[in-house]
Amino acid sequence: MRLAAVVLCALLLAVNANGVDTGRGKGKGKGKGKGKDDNVSTSGCDILSAVLPGQVVWPESASYGISNKYWSQRQSEIHPSCFLTPTDTASVSVAMEILTSNSIPFAVKSGGHTAFAKGSNIGPEGVTIDLRLLNTISVSPDRQTVAVGPGNRWANISSTLDPLGLAVVGGRVSDPGVGGLTLGGGISYFSGQRGWACDNVRAYEVVLASGDIVTASPISNADLYWALRGGAATNLGIVTRFDLASFEQGPLWANTLLFDASLNSTLIPLFQNLTVHGLPSDPGAHTYFGFVRLPTGYLIYSDQFHANPSSSDPNQVPAAFEPFAAVPALVRNPRMSNLTSLLHAIEQAYGDRQIWMNVAVRGTSAQLLQDIVPLHEAHVNRMLGARGANETTITPYLTFQPIPVNVLDAMQVNGGNALGLNRDDGPLVIIQSATTWTNPLLDDAVEMSTRVFLNDVQALAKKRGLYHGFVYMNYAENTQDVFGSYGAESLQKLRGVAKKYDPNGLLQDLWKGYFKLW
Repeated sequence: MRLAAVVLCALLLAVNANGVDTGRGKGKGKGKGKGKDDNVSTSGCDILSAVLPGQVVWPESASYGISNKYWSQRQSEIHPSCFLTPTDTASVSVAMEILTSNSIPFAVKSGGHTAFAKGSNIGPEGVTIDLRLLNTISVSPDRQTVAVGPGNRWANISSTLDPLGLAVVGGRVSDPGVGGLTLGGGISYFSGQRGWACDNVRAYEVVLASGDIVTASPISNADLYWALRGGAATNLGIVTRFDLASFEQGPLWANTLLFDASLNSTLIPLFQNLTVHGLPSDPGAHTYFGFVRLPTGYLIYSDQFHANPSSSDPNQVPAAFEPFAAVPALVRNPRMSNLTSLLHAIEQAYGDRQIWMNVAVRGTSAQLLQDIVPLHEAHVNRMLGARGANETTITPYLTFQPIPVNVLDAMQVNGGNALGLNRDDGPLVIIQSATTWTNPLLDDAVEMSTRVFLNDVQALAKKRGLYHGFVYMNYAENTQDVFGSYGAESLQKLRGVAKKYDPNGLLQDLWKGYFKLW
């Protein structure tokens, strides 16, 4: 397959050089062709179209809009020369070899849920590989493994597994793609007992920069297996199949809570105590906690979950969450639910502009968390001050995501992951700033203010000796040093693995977007 692709590519390049039509208009003809001025990406689209007929999506086609649909409008505004929609791993292999051997820039999209522009898309200088057709889901006969394609969204998987009484460690929202979330870490409702999603992959099928297809597991290419658990595939290869560990799972207990912001000083200590004591004592429990600024003012929100409820009565609050039951709430919504319903309950509409940034602090001080809130209020006021008179849709969030010691313990299975975290680091709290808005004229102001806020958080935590510095890739902004936050040992090891499997650094140079090791 690889040799045939190389020969065919050489022939097609020779044909193009002699001006023979390969299926796209030239000169002033129909389409995007530009004759001798064709850039390398358009020529690459021509080659891909000839070698993989029916799998290239051109800008003038109806399917282009489907592939160019991203959660963040900042990504949808980027327009590649074409999309490639491979139908199987062999097609990805051929495409990879064509792209790398011809120095054609590219990006890869699993679900397209990255907030920043060009996170999983590329402009007219390149090709975006849209993996949406690699969406198989296969449960092993022993029910211990679910093999899934990276084009799946998490709701696809849960809707298949819920009727079987099974689950996997995956996303908490329905629409993100399997690939990005899992490769970046993957916080889950089940993390208290089983770690993050990356800790629950039995094996990866990977297409390397050379086009070779390999398996990475604890017994095969174990170093690559380790690196893919948090090391970003943009440095290592395109993952075309994830073999996920599955387990028996019935309905979960869940409760959505909304509080008046005046209860800040009551609720933050409860959350901090839950992070340090409650979650480790009850690994089936999971939560996050935060603030949202609406036009009417701040609200405090908390979503709480339990994977192993002791009762089918939704009003029976798990012990870890009992302290919150005594606090007056504006909304309480306790319920028993399958996973699919929970995934759909927490969704954000497509079409808005998005930004995420985050950093981890030590989770041992409620006072630090309380003092971060006014820093966020200052951030909100900066953004509102930059807002035009007609701009009304800007929604800022501040979320505290706990990483208790039981989660850090669960991360150490199968040789550990690439994130550089262990029990001695915990407990941690990820301070996540997220903002949704609509006016592109606010882009610079939102980005600048978000960076100022994170810098203020870092400075405050450092002053109090509570700074950790871990940056969670899946909530990071593209200027953040994600891999540097893993620590020198993990970074050096990741670079060594990338060098081994891509000795010429082709992916570092050609695979654009997301986070790089150099």
